Amino acid sequence: MLRVGITGSIGSGKSAVGRILSEKGYPVLDADLLVHQLYASNSLLRESLSARFGKEILTPDGVDRSKLKTLVFQDDQARLDLEEIVYPVLEQEQNRILSEWDGSFSVAFVEAALLYRLPHFVDSLFAVWVVSASEEVRLERLIQRGLSLMEAKSRIELQKTFPLPNHKHIFYIQNDSSLVELADEINKRLVFL
Repeated sequence: MLRVGITGSIGSGKSAVGRILSEKGYPVLDADLLVHQLYASNSLLRESLSARFGKEILTPDGVDRSKLKTLVFQDDQARLDLEEIVYPVLEQEQNRILSEWDGSFSVAFVEAALLYRLPHFVDSLFAVWVVSASEEVRLERLIQRGLSLMEAKSRIELQKTFPLPNHKHIFYIQNDSSLVELADEINKRLVFL
C-alpha cells in the first residue's frame, strides 16, 4: 500500500483535501483527530501531559484544548515539550493503523500539519502533498472558524516559515479557489499514484 502525506500551514485546506479524498473512497488518517483520541485513551500519554503541564490540563475525555493551545502558542519551550511527548505516541499509532489498512487498500493518506516533525514516518511515505493558499485566504478561513483577527494573524505568523518534510516526491496543491477546483487539483495528483 502506498502511503501519501498531506500537509500544509494552518488554514491552507488540508482537511478539505482529506474530505474530498474520503468522499472518493480513499482511507484518510487525520493525525490531529488521532492525537485527540490518544489524549482520551492513552494513559501513559495522559500521565506525561499531566506531569509537564499540570493536572488541570486533563479532562475526562481528553485535554482542555483551549488551555493547552494558550500554553503552547505563548511559549516555544512548552510547544517543543508537547511535541516531544505526543509525536512518538502519534507515530506509533499511525503506523499501527496503516499496517491494519495494508492489504485492504492500494493507497492511504495521512493528513498532518506538522509532518516534518516525524522524519522517520516521512521516510515511509511514497509522496507528500503540500496544500497551500494565500495568507489572505488562510486568514479569512481562520476567522470563519471562530478565531479573532488577532488570533488568526498570530497563528499564521507562528507558521510563517513552514518547513517542508524532507522527501523526494513533493507535489503542491494550490487551494485559493472553490472546492470544485480543489477536487480537480486532487484528481491531477491522483494520476501519479
